[in-house]
Amino acid sequence: MWLRLLAGGHKNICCVGDDDQSIYGWRGAEVGNILRFDKDFPGAKVVRLEQNYRSTEHILAAASGVISGNSGRLGKELWTASKGGEKVRLIGHWDGEEEARWIGEEIEATQRGTRGQAPIALNNMAILVRASHQMRAFEDRFLTIGLPYRVIGGPRFYERLEIRDAMGYFRMVTSADDDLAFERIVNTPKRGLGDKARQTIQAVARENGVSLVEGARLAVEAGAIKGKGGASLRRLVEDLRRWGRMVEDPDISHMELAEIVLDESGYTGMWQADKTPEAPGRLENLKELVKALENFENLQGFLEHVSLVMDNDKQDSDQKVSIMTLHAPKGWNSRRFSCLVGRMVCFPRSGPWTNQV
Repeated sequence: MWLRLLAGGHKNICCVGDDDQSIYGWRGAEVGNILRFDKDFPGAKVVRLEQNYRSTEHILAAASGVISGNSGRLGKELWTASKGGEKVRLIGHWDGEEEARWIGEEIEATQRGTRGQAPIALNNMAILVRASHQMRAFEDRFLTIGLPYRVIGGPRFYERLEIRDAMGYFRMVTSADDDLAFERIVNTPKRGLGDKARQTIQAVARENGVSLVEGARLAVEAGAIKGKGGASLRRLVEDLRRWGRMVEDPDISHMELAEIVLDESGYTGMWQADKTPEAPGRLENLKELVKALENFENLQGFLEHVSLVMDNDKQDSDQKVSIMTLHAPKGWNSRRFSCLVGRMVCFPRSGPWTNQV
């Protein structure tokens, strides 16, 4: 509306965009602004940028075939002067775990050169995923088969803020004496416990030679922490005890228990109420975390597995596969990688291009 008022008279306005890419809706972008641009500014000249300098013609043909089914687009025909290249392969998998297993085998075969081509070093391979929560299956699988990896453009899955917070709750449920975990979750989400309240908990625990959660219970009972903070702390201590008893309940699976803990603690609600752009991704990561529990018999086994995952960076191997989201390669030369694999594309640099969706 502002632009129509400012430029409607002189028509001195230029709009650059792509009606086939509408990925910033969470930031208020609306593709309709482009679609109706020629109606808002009659007589506008449309210049289609259709030549592609990055992909082979088979990749463009596949992409154009998929997007052509969309309605409400201006339309364009992408083309490239880069002829040839292998045809796209579509490989379907039942779930992320099966996909990670398959890709792990492909990487090992490519590293050994058993696909009829020269071996490719791990440093020259990368996995591209659409969203960060999809990294979890790859990290877990690579740990299992001993395949070194690094995450580029952000922390590893189990290093993310929301995952570390959730793991703190899980550790408190399985081991109430975990003081580090208690310090992490005691005021997350906010429970009205400031520095003074936490110092009181520390002091009571030291005086009585007990854990912090027990110190919190004693502090509340003695009236050392009052008001809203005291009430919230009392409820947290009671909840931790109740969740701890549920670990032994045969009628409640550890996946259900994880969801109960995240919901009843208010942690999931905290991110649901958060209006920042990062909040939806954090909620997706929490869902992926709960999903990961399906592969383990109990919470304790899962926590031990995560400890092994976090030790991955201590490997001395100089050769590591890189894992990143599709946004991470932007702004730098992604051709340093000979092979990109995963949920989107794979194309070895040496020899003919291999395009794998």
